[in-house]
Amino acid sequence: MASETVVIGLNWVGDNVLALPTYRALHHRFRNEGGIAVAAPEHIASLLASLGLFRKVLPWNGTTRNRIRVLKSGRFRRAIILPNSFRAAMIAYAAGIGERWGYSSDARGLLLTHGVRRNGDRGHQLDDYSALLAAINAPRVVDEIPTLKLPVPIRDKARKRMRAAGVRLDRPLFGLHAGGLYGRAKHWGDDRYGQLAERLLESGYSVILLTSPSERAQAEAIADEYGDIGVIGGDGDVLQLAAAIAHCSVIVTNDSGPLHLAAALAVPSVSIFGPTDPARTVIPGATRVVRKHVSCGPCYERECPLRDHRCMTEISVDEVYTAAVGLLQEVAASEVRVL
Repeated sequence: MASETVVIGLNWVGDNVLALPTYRALHHRFRNEGGIAVAAPEHIASLLASLGLFRKVLPWNGTTRNRIRVLKSGRFRRAIILPNSFRAAMIAYAAGIGERWGYSSDARGLLLTHGVRRNGDRGHQLDDYSALLAAINAPRVVDEIPTLKLPVPIRDKARKRMRAAGVRLDRPLFGLHAGGLYGRAKHWGDDRYGQLAERLLESGYSVILLTSPSERAQAEAIADEYGDIGVIGGDGDVLQLAAAIAHCSVIVTNDSGPLHLAAALAVPSVSIFGPTDPARTVIPGATRVVRKHVSCGPCYERECPLRDHRCMTEISVDEVYTAAVGLLQEVAASEVRVL
């Protein structure tokens, strides 16, 4: 039986990870009706395919016209539209999908056959689709958190690639992610990440820089200046990036996709927050948050409107180093207690 239902997936890695309980709820709701397909950006498709939730994964990028063509090829009867944009609803409408579910926001109510009003209070991002799921009769498990289990061959491939990049895996490994596609306001700073890498290497730890294609030059510049550090993720394969994170002892990251991948993989992390609110996206207990409370935050701006970026510049390398190494030591001590 072909899937009659397509889920219009999200564009950002972190958003897709936080939506995993939503995807699972939709899978359970429609598993006796042909299951579900998902349409998502190409770089996320391999990660979503690994979940085993979707009958088909439709990778897309590029123009609106191309996305309409991709949806038309599936001949779906029903679309569940997770992005809140006008464009996402218009694509499902133009593709001729007869039943279209989504939030009636962004002036797109006329494009939906089943427009749902969003709950007034925006709490944790895990709850963003509760009202939509309730309308579809697909409630998610309330206390479910995002989890990822990677196939062994994927993990093995990542291990080989990391060794080829010169990463030593016979000692604790710190993965550092200096980027964040949302905007530079989320960035702690390349020099600070470089100095952190230097200190970790001097302390006898291994370090790898995590990145994406559009951030590759940034990561390589840090690697060249601060110790010829291995870089992984520049090819854009999010599944392989997740597998590399799975081999890390601790990751240090801004508020970005690798933070949420680490949480879903149960990899300890230190997260550096500035213009955004960790209460909105951080799963309680999943990361050690380092932040400074400033009068102007959280502002959610992509560039600091005050130009001093105080929410990030006031966070020192010492603070982050202490948090990261301290977390590693706590994890090691807890593992000894369990044994």
